[in-house]
Amino acid sequence: MSNGLAAVASTSTAASERRRLALAVLKALFAAWRAAAVYDENNNAYRTRRAELADALTRLFAGDADCRIVYQNDYFFFNGERLNYDREFSFGRALASRFGELGLGGLTILADTPPDHIDQALSALAQADRRLDKPYGALADAWSALKITGVSFSPLLVHGSHLPSTDVLAANPHETRRRRALALFQRSEAVVQEFWERVRDRNSFDSSTVQRIVHQLIDEVASDEEVLLEFAALKDFDEYTYYHSVNVAIYAIAVGMRLGLDRVRLTHLGLSALFHDIGKVKLPRDLITKPDEFDDEDWLQIKRHPALGALTLASLRPFDAQVGTAMAGAFEHHLRMDLTGYPALTRPRTLHLFSRIITLCDSFDAMTSGRVYQRVAIGPDEAVRRLLYQGRAWYDPLVLKAFVHVVGIFPVGTLGRLSDGSLALVTRNDPADLYAPEILVIRDAEGEPTRRPVRLNVSDKTPAAQRLHLVEVLDPTAMGIRIGDYIGLICHPDETVDVPAAAATA
Repeated sequence: MSNGLAAVASTSTAASERRRLALAVLKALFAAWRAAAVYDENNNAYRTRRAELADALTRLFAGDADCRIVYQNDYFFFNGERLNYDREFSFGRALASRFGELGLGGLTILADTPPDHIDQALSALAQADRRLDKPYGALADAWSALKITGVSFSPLLVHGSHLPSTDVLAANPHETRRRRALALFQRSEAVVQEFWERVRDRNSFDSSTVQRIVHQLIDEVASDEEVLLEFAALKDFDEYTYYHSVNVAIYAIAVGMRLGLDRVRLTHLGLSALFHDIGKVKLPRDLITKPDEFDDEDWLQIKRHPALGALTLASLRPFDAQVGTAMAGAFEHHLRMDLTGYPALTRPRTLHLFSRIITLCDSFDAMTSGRVYQRVAIGPDEAVRRLLYQGRAWYDPLVLKAFVHVVGIFPVGTLGRLSDGSLALVTRNDPADLYAPEILVIRDAEGEPTRRPVRLNVSDKTPAAQRLHLVEVLDPTAMGIRIGDYIGLICHPDETVDVPAAAATA
């Protein structure tokens, strides 16, 4: 290798290492921030997250670098280098939501910061009331009163952002709804994670917080379910176990609405769906996150989680009717209509309606995710076909019919080749015509990138030769396409943004 090539390789390796370290610090910071919102500083769960942050910062400081985080134009800059929202930084969207809600534009931790000052800073960030009109001002007051040194922050500033302006958002209500739905989606994931941690450590939970999230999900689905379905179609989030629970809740609430459930029952259904997998808190974490196929012993362990979930929920305090209903969902969500599946039953039983809904929604999300049970994801359209093929032996036919009306024949996230040779993604479905979804053309017939929204079979008056229709469904992974680059997310990694000098050195 020539000296020039060696220098390039060395530079590339150094850049990759800087990025890995930056992501390790940000991930540990976010985990400790969230833990501080639930636990006091002496709790084992918080101390574990805090130790992970201390380890990441120690490695950073060993390279004679402080920790300087800038959040601007909906991007993060770590010590002056921008971080794209890719698979490794998928948690960045949730972190961005926290920064945005607080009006926080920068956070700096100096190398010689006392550990107790970092604890105080995390507590101040966690306790800041994001519901205030000016949360940044309240945070600044709390910071000043604590006299924290070594940790500083700055307000969020916008310099010619590529994001839609207020006027543009006002003229584009769908973009506004997407932003609101994204924030709700991320808050829901955070609530599920905090719930799991509380149950694991305390065997208690705050039912009011959970109910608020479920009510907000119900309102969002009632307002425009397709926006939330966009996020449920994304499968590359960090901590997928928690996002899976949110996805199942979104699908379940939408199905429940199709079945005519009232708000009280929808609330019980949503809560049951959010915590159908709670039994996994009693299993080893390395089993749940195991990247390889399960062996026989792994499966014996995994098949315990429905019964463990019911027992875990039964031990919660306070215990009420909602928890009782959630117990049925946890215990039965891997049982089929013919009562095959697991856990093995000693006598026949009638499955709860909520369990029948959750079972189907759980199956669909698991099939399309390629996580835990099925290591290779299948396309959403193929998942629907499998559900229909398995039919009434496995699923309640009425629930199955309602589910298909929710996700469509070609669910959101389906990639296909159109009759004109272009590539397109399904972005929204029309309940009145499941064969005419809204799509986003992402490559034209010549293979050139584009972003052109169209509608399949928009009108019978359109000449047959001019009608667009789907001729082939494709595998996004095989095509080198990430669904998250086109749907659900507001900004995309291929967009460019100039970094003002002040931002790079803040």
